[in-house]
Amino acid sequence: MGGTGRVFVGFLVLTILVSGCKHKPVLSRSPFSEEQLSVYRGLLDALSVLHSKNLSTVSIPFDFKGFPETRPCLSGIELENISEARRTTHTFGPEITKGLDLKLVDRHEQIKLLKQRDAPNVQKEKLATESKQTGSELNFLVLSEIAFDIKHQFAVVKYLLMCGEHCASGVTLVMEKVDGKWTESSRRPCALLIGY
Repeated sequence: MGGTGRVFVGFLVLTILVSGCKHKPVLSRSPFSEEQLSVYRGLLDALSVLHSKNLSTVSIPFDFKGFPETRPCLSGIELENISEARRTTHTFGPEITKGLDLKLVDRHEQIKLLKQRDAPNVQKEKLATESKQTGSELNFLVLSEIAFDIKHQFAVVKYLLMCGEHCASGVTLVMEKVDGKWTESSRRPCALLIGY
């Protein structure tokens, strides 16, 4: 199988492993609500330290992979309509990147980024010179659907940082609404994903 095929298969395997869905995810026809966009903006502000320049155009279903059995980070939080978040995906529009140094990348662009990232060093230098992309500019973020608590005071969301065909890391975080703004909660991360 060629390089592009391996990258695509690797990306597909990661998506399936991470989503944890027993059924094929459903792409929602409705746009994200303003509240969901607000949570994502708060998350993207917090993730600016990763210096990633790219964001997947499609969310992945939320899942509980990597959570400790007792889910201590969710203590006292009752999630609402979790089945919806576990089986749905959405498409991000340009409003999500407004004011951020972040580019939306579709599946084909993601494959190109991963291929460039995994290229042998000589080829990687040539590709980087041609495209002016290096390091974190070849990574991209993938965000999960959001699971809200019943009071909409907390939101649980996962992010993945894709850094190569066999390179991914991610964290599931609890976001908290403080003074009308969504920010990282003081609760420890719920789950970590490193590699696959």
